[in-house]
Amino acid sequence: MMKRILSLLLCAVMLCGVAAVASAEVTLSDKVVTVAFGTAIDSLTPFRSNTARNAPYFVQLYETLAVLDSNVQLQPYVAKSWTSADNGFTYDVEIWDNVSDSAGNKITAADIVWFITESKARGLKPVFAMVDSVEATGDYTFTVKLSANKIGTFETLLQDVYVVSQAAFEASPDEFATSVVSTSPYTVTSFVASASLNLERRGDYWQDVSLLPECVRPIAAGVNYKIITEASQMGTALETKAIDVAIDIPSTTGVQFVNQAGYQVNLTDGPQGWQIFFSGADNSVVANNKELRQAICYAINNQALIMGLSAGYATPMYDVASPLVMGFNPKWKDEEYYPYDMAKAQELLKASGYNGEKIRILSSSSANSSRNGQFVQNFLMALGMNVSLESPDMALFTAQRLDGTKYDIVVLTVGGFSLADQWSIRFDPAAYETGDATSRHDYELAEMLYKTWTVDGWTEENIDAVHQYIKENAYAYGMVNPQVFTIWRADAVPATEVTGGLSNYVIPSACIY
Repeated sequence: MMKRILSLLLCAVMLCGVAAVASAEVTLSDKVVTVAFGTAIDSLTPFRSNTARNAPYFVQLYETLAVLDSNVQLQPYVAKSWTSADNGFTYDVEIWDNVSDSAGNKITAADIVWFITESKARGLKPVFAMVDSVEATGDYTFTVKLSANKIGTFETLLQDVYVVSQAAFEASPDEFATSVVSTSPYTVTSFVASASLNLERRGDYWQDVSLLPECVRPIAAGVNYKIITEASQMGTALETKAIDVAIDIPSTTGVQFVNQAGYQVNLTDGPQGWQIFFSGADNSVVANNKELRQAICYAINNQALIMGLSAGYATPMYDVASPLVMGFNPKWKDEEYYPYDMAKAQELLKASGYNGEKIRILSSSSANSSRNGQFVQNFLMALGMNVSLESPDMALFTAQRLDGTKYDIVVLTVGGFSLADQWSIRFDPAAYETGDATSRHDYELAEMLYKTWTVDGWTEENIDAVHQYIKENAYAYGMVNPQVFTIWRADAVPATEVTGGLSNYVIPSACIY
């Protein structure tokens, strides 16, 4: 059944993309909405790692070839259509012929080819490493050939190609770090790194907005983002009317607004969850010690995390991936998945030969990540381990999180369109110069992963084999999956709330006011 469903999905989404069809006339609003979000953006450059890839501000900063809508269906955007005649190895893509940016630069297929080629050379996102070749076949058509017909690769590529003019980018003195020229219906009016981002709707946008997917329509006249990483400060901003809406506000603060007059609280299931990943680097004490990794997993008290981190608004995980990721098998919810068991943890710790070596935990400085790191640190100290916690700023964390020599345990929230997508981001030993995302070189796991990457290999049996292998070896552990809190002030609530993207966050620019 899983394979049949996927085949239908591939036919409907991957192989047969079609241009958007005009809908009823769209009424634009004069509303300028002010939004609080907890993950900082340190630079506006389009060449980025996967950090904050799902943040709602990217929907207004850059256009992509396709977008995920509220039903997690891929919709054409700057791309009009795409087809594959060889079962997903090669794709012929056509873009709209009237795309232009805010400086009047006309976008052609050559700009798309340049962006993909440059992204592959920079190596910041793993998906571009899967591109074997890309070439323009006309002014508005190009062909991209993948190194493998891996499930989810093309969908991810369509969402990670930011549409910008090569000429405009090369003319920028700082590679768009502080000022952007893009095809988006919004332009940046001001930007303070890691603090604020203000956007205003363009009057010369290239597309008829009725042809756009609902989640990217520029309904709001402007969107002003305030980066607020501290949960209580985000709550205060709501109470003082400094913001209209808080997106993904930590539940410890968000719960205070539940059933409170003057606020509307929307809850959605988390698309990623919180995980820990163990270093695979040879200099790490955990890299080659399965019993030690398993002891750590058993020492993590999920219920304490659910209550302490999420005020009860979360669920335990059953895999390193969220149950919302395509390919997750519901039967895993009935398996034992490292339930909190201090006696078992102590037994495994003794068997591991652990002798007081320091365990280095790495988390980012964002409120949720650092608090997660503190919880994990406390659990391991209760087990009798020597533990340190480092929570650097986002720029340094981004540089360190893919280098297993910098930590023994890294706290992350990792998602993807499918299990294959998430697995490739973290566990493919060919993904980075140092190995997988933790510097591990497990080629037995790699062969199992590669089997799941093709249409024919995407079977329940192959998927389950990878799940069991990662679980048994405790290479990573899914801790809890918090629900996502979105809180509107009652006097700012839109008539229709629109969501979209990988995290299915509210898209403030597309809501109907």
